[in-house]
Amino acid sequence: MAIVDISVVPIGTKTPGVSEYVREAVRIIKASGLKYSVSPMGTIIEGDLKKVFDLVREIHEHLVKMGCQRLLTTIKIDDRRDKFQTMEEKVEKVK
Repeated sequence: MAIVDISVVPIGTKTPGVSEYVREAVRIIKASGLKYSVSPMGTIIEGDLKKVFDLVREIHEHLVKMGCQRLLTTIKIDDRRDKFQTMEEKVEKVK
């Protein structure tokens, strides 16, 4: 299972605010059924790596359909294969 931190930033939108795009991205993530946590700077998704990649692509395509001509996406992946670890467990280890 992977823990993936994504941030998708629309560039060149009509206004400086991007909350409508973030809201749509979170709606798509929620509908996927994957475990997730929204932070002020991105969203952490937990699940099968292929499913997460497919989800990121779905978000991209949806935002393009909403009128985004350019998207800047940052993805960080923790794909640990030697043991199962949730995002909460990772945080607890450093508290």
